[in-house]
Amino acid sequence: MSTPDTLQLLAVGDLQLMTRDPAADLFEHVTPALSAADITFGNCEWPYAEEAGDTHPVEAHINDDFDKGDLFAPGSPESIRMMGRAGFDVMSVANNHTMHGGYRAFLRTISLLEESGIASVGGGVDITSAREPAIIERNGCKVGFLACTSGFLPGAHAGRRTPGIVPLRQHTYAENPVWEQWGIEPDVRTLINRDDLAAMCESVRALKEKTDIVVLSCHWGILEHPFKIGEYQREASRALIDAGVDLIVSQGPLAIKGFEVYRGKAVLYCMGKFMMVSPWSRDETPSGIAAPLLDETNRGLAASVTIAGGKITGVQLVPVHLNGGKPTLLQPGDEWHRNILDVVAERTAAANLPGTMDADGRIIFP
Repeated sequence: MSTPDTLQLLAVGDLQLMTRDPAADLFEHVTPALSAADITFGNCEWPYAEEAGDTHPVEAHINDDFDKGDLFAPGSPESIRMMGRAGFDVMSVANNHTMHGGYRAFLRTISLLEESGIASVGGGVDITSAREPAIIERNGCKVGFLACTSGFLPGAHAGRRTPGIVPLRQHTYAENPVWEQWGIEPDVRTLINRDDLAAMCESVRALKEKTDIVVLSCHWGILEHPFKIGEYQREASRALIDAGVDLIVSQGPLAIKGFEVYRGKAVLYCMGKFMMVSPWSRDETPSGIAAPLLDETNRGLAASVTIAGGKITGVQLVPVHLNGGKPTLLQPGDEWHRNILDVVAERTAAANLPGTMDADGRIIFP
């Protein structure tokens, strides 16, 4: 709980409520914590609308092969209304799923968020509106939010006249480490898209002039690896912090990943899932995800952020456990609490990230 001169921000990972008829108690275990924070942020990783509309061609073909209905169909608008009642203030729509239902469902998702008292970032009717930040003022402090994604289907990014999400694209190439191995066993390398990065840095600098704190949500990363961080992520994180970002919270891969501290700012490379409720069983869903990684959807991270004097003074990682897709925020001594923090520490070390935390998940800032 905040005091008059402090501010508490709670940031969580991906929310996917794909069920058509969500139960009213999906947030029952977390609503008190979400509502108690001064600002609560999450990633809305699905479209929601009364009807589907113009499904993206790739999803349309997958729907044709899925004989139990439409796999990629909008969720119930009631899902977003539940998010509003649970206490969310800001949500990103910049990810690889919000365009699954086409333009109409995507724009309806944004309007439903607004109707539920939730500001959206990372998407809009065109690239100009998609790059607009959300600014929330609490206790005399202005916190600005921006969002972008590196993982999305062709055509999902916003254009000068077309709706979509804010892109932060990356390019992948193969490199042979020694000349005698040309053409075999190459290293896979990545580079950030210079134009997208420059545009994001410009948005950050403009937002920093208007706010005390800038929080950036990045939906990116290496999907099916437990700890690796893409080179493009490390490069972009540093450039964005240099431009004025105070905290980077990330989603995308199923696996929770490590974190680092750069210039006194925390970069959380993947917070994993916060809620994942689907009408289909895992056996029915042709997701293309390796079976072992499905277990990763049972755990995630939240970040409890303390802001005082217009600066971030503390970031604590809070383990999240999902039971049937429904989240619980864990406290020290709870089952899975120590296990999840140990996983984060192991993956931080395995990725050679400069980040340390204490026994309760508080990030240590040099």
